[in-house]
Amino acid sequence: MDVASRFRLRGPGPAASSRSPKTRLIPRALLGAGLSFGLWSASAGSGHAQPSPDQPSDARPIPQTQPVLLQVSPPRPAQLPPSASAWTLERVGKLALERSPQVQAATASLEASRAYRAFGSMSRVGNPIVNLRAMVGRPDDTAATYAVQLGIPFDMSGRRRAWSKEAIWVEREAEARLLVIKNEARAVARDAFIDVALSQQNERVALDNAEIAREFLSRVRARFDARAATALDVALSERDYAESVAATARARGLLVEARGRLRQVLDLPPDDGVETAPLEPPRLPEGLTAERAIALAIERRRDPAVYRAGADRAKVAEVRLRRESVAPVVAFGEAEAQGNTNTKKSLGVGLSSELPIFLRNQGERAVTRAQGNVLTIEGALSERAVGREAFVTFQQLEAALAELSAIEQNATPAAEQALSMTMELLDAGAVDYFRLLNARQSAFALRSRRVEALRAAWRLRIALERAVGGLEETP
Repeated sequence: MDVASRFRLRGPGPAASSRSPKTRLIPRALLGAGLSFGLWSASAGSGHAQPSPDQPSDARPIPQTQPVLLQVSPPRPAQLPPSASAWTLERVGKLALERSPQVQAATASLEASRAYRAFGSMSRVGNPIVNLRAMVGRPDDTAATYAVQLGIPFDMSGRRRAWSKEAIWVEREAEARLLVIKNEARAVARDAFIDVALSQQNERVALDNAEIAREFLSRVRARFDARAATALDVALSERDYAESVAATARARGLLVEARGRLRQVLDLPPDDGVETAPLEPPRLPEGLTAERAIALAIERRRDPAVYRAGADRAKVAEVRLRRESVAPVVAFGEAEAQGNTNTKKSLGVGLSSELPIFLRNQGERAVTRAQGNVLTIEGALSERAVGREAFVTFQQLEAALAELSAIEQNATPAAEQALSMTMELLDAGAVDYFRLLNARQSAFALRSRRVEALRAAWRLRIALERAVGGLEETP
């Protein structure tokens, strides 16, 4: 492999056609640094018989015993199952509404809430009541009386109508809660997708860093053999390579964790391969301002609607409890037989009802009424909270995009330019290898920071969509 191939960067970033001029210079800077380092090593190696005048006296050959860690190549990305296909943000959002465990549970709760409708179809007529009565005459047996009563209770309290109204609010509350959970599930799934996509990019950055650190270590050892480098230079390069291998393993672990999280939120099989396409930087939704975000949040978020529906349900439930305390009216007919020779039998009808003077469910009604008051207050607080959340998230997204732009447009090109200049100064003998190592580490640290800044920007973009209850625009 030639020097140019060894120092080629395969890290994440926008497509070549969409990169800014400064961004396109980044790989070239590292490529130039690699070429300059190769030429510097070759020129130093050609004069290995004559060490440089300023070379420290401890630059002597040492036994070439290689630590086991430094002989291990950095791990490569694991191969996904053949069935794995690239996931997209839009696909994940749609799948979350179908497969999310929370959405499935909320949908089942909505279906269960519709069972309350059965209360409204209860019969106003209750089960028949039979009453038997026998009275023995004393001292004359002819005074004995035998009677049978058959009664039919009728519900005149209006509890059935109250149950029908309460069933309506129970269903509306479940519908609003389902919309809230869908909004949350979509945001959680998209956030998990972003975590996978950016973890993949972070792993590629770590792999590139480990590969170039290995090349630097190999060349420093060659210079040491040629008496053009010190043992300290070798030790620093070995430490740099070991750290890059450890960082690669850590990035791989974070990617495995991110894929597991996405499988969890989408209820996917444990061996389902998850591979994402590269992500471009997010952007602010077109035409959206902080004031507009507040208005959309108040209009679209269903969180306050859940509390309002619960408060209305409590009101009708309190009415139902009051009506349930009224006993039904019983209409009955009676047939009576007597031992008296003058009156052998008699027939009659009547009504029986409890006088609702003392209501026995004041406790339940008081608790229900208090719960309704709490839900009313929580609904008002929730409405103000969603507005504040949308406003703060919008401002945070603006700041995150500004940070990402500064890293991509200014910091990273400056770091690459510093690396190139350090190589030139090293060739001229003005700086030592420690400066070159710092410049290279700084360049790759900025690449890792760009990935994290991109992750933060995307998460805030998704949080903004959740805060306003969803956007028609798909990023």
